[in-house]
Amino acid sequence: MDGNEEQAKGKPTADVAKTGRGRAPSAGEKGFRPSLRAQGGTEGSDGSGKKGSVTEQVSLFERVPASARLAWPDIAAILSGVVSSLSKLMGGGIVAFYAGCQMGGVTVAITFVLSFFLTYLVGKICYREGLSNNVVSRFYIFGKKGSAAGSLIWIFVLVGVLAVGTVQLGNAILFAFGWEGDFARWSLFIGISCVWVVVALFGTKIIARMNAVFVVALFCVMGYVIYLIAADGQIVDAATHGILIPGVQPVEGFAYSVNYAIMTSGLMALFAADFTRFARKERDIAPVAATGSLFAIITYICGALVVYYGFDKSVSYFSAQGMDPTLAANAAVTNPGVSLVLAAGGVGLAIICLSQMKVETSNSIGGANAVSNLVHSLTGHKLPWAAAVVGANAIGLAFILGNILDQVNAFMSYGSILTSSWCVLLITDYYLVRGKMGIGQVGIDMEAPEKAVHWRGVGTIAFVTVVGSVLYATGAVTVPFLVVAPLTMGLYLAVSWVLRDKVRSGEIG
Repeated sequence: MDGNEEQAKGKPTADVAKTGRGRAPSAGEKGFRPSLRAQGGTEGSDGSGKKGSVTEQVSLFERVPASARLAWPDIAAILSGVVSSLSKLMGGGIVAFYAGCQMGGVTVAITFVLSFFLTYLVGKICYREGLSNNVVSRFYIFGKKGSAAGSLIWIFVLVGVLAVGTVQLGNAILFAFGWEGDFARWSLFIGISCVWVVVALFGTKIIARMNAVFVVALFCVMGYVIYLIAADGQIVDAATHGILIPGVQPVEGFAYSVNYAIMTSGLMALFAADFTRFARKERDIAPVAATGSLFAIITYICGALVVYYGFDKSVSYFSAQGMDPTLAANAAVTNPGVSLVLAAGGVGLAIICLSQMKVETSNSIGGANAVSNLVHSLTGHKLPWAAAVVGANAIGLAFILGNILDQVNAFMSYGSILTSSWCVLLITDYYLVRGKMGIGQVGIDMEAPEKAVHWRGVGTIAFVTVVGSVLYATGAVTVPFLVVAPLTMGLYLAVSWVLRDKVRSGEIG
């Protein structure tokens, strides 16, 4: 893919209608270059048809061949494994403790609807193209060089989540076994990261099956903890309490909980799109999106119950470390690993390990995709899959060892502005601008030269991010999505309409 300054030529809409509606593109259709695997060989082989390693993956820049496609329950298992994580358990505690159980219920309902529609609409685009979110966004809204910015966003957000999850798991293990000292801490973090690398190399199908087993095991163990809550007579209080964070007012707490929950919706949609491209049929995207969104809500509810169950013990523990009541309450909510170990001992530790084994492996894959696209967009070179996985986890370790996770966490609220705008921009471009309005080609031709930067897309996401961040930072808007979504859609539609003749002529991307 050379000639960065030339217009990317997509497939005519009529061709895309044949290739993209309800089935994967076939090898005989324009713009699709079949992989060696689809021809009886494996990626990186000589095409002789010899069986390859189990660690081989479908290339980021290759449309998914028929032999690599998955049934929708397998894809749903990956997504369900990602959303049933320690971070989601923490999210359930945050929503319930800041908003109270009743308003927290409203929050999770909003989250379900938003997560489903974003995941469904973005997932269909990547399925129709047969390519990952990074590559689809590169051809549609960023451009080759411009997509480096998208990959950097994705690396910082997703690899940041990977690093935070590693620390949460590591801290829980350190706490459970009473290990102390920097050597034990760093050795454990490095060892955990090595596990993520090794497991991530075993292929999407194997990871899907592993996730299915771990999700079932996780919720069986979670069910046992909920039984303990009921046996202690706390289930009614755990499901009906009000705001529990000192000094938080109802409107403030509800806005905070909604913003936190929405923050993960855009991230989930973009992440899921890396796997919905493996679907066998377009109609599979709906159950995948519904299952992922449902498991996210179930995890929120379980998290709210579990964090409540271990809250008093966790507050006492953190208070003993010298924290004031507000800081101790926040620490109890945001450290679900410690709460689980304090509340349920070995069973709590089992929950932690089961939840993180699923999510961090998939996060490694998503992070590796972003690293691969970043390197290719800047240098034109394609990274080996193993190198991309190691690179993503190395960046995560650098976040941890550099002691910048506080900055990563602080960025997440602003990262939600970026991921929300990204989702809305991709949906607007594909379905409205290129689809209904006919401004630009629908369908990616991988053999066509790419334009370096699509300034309409890059400019829109940059402007919206600045506006949304300023409004959020100054307190003028407490839920940035309410501004980000309509502003992204309106601005991009307006700019595309004004420049429609130049876009159609190929003068600009």
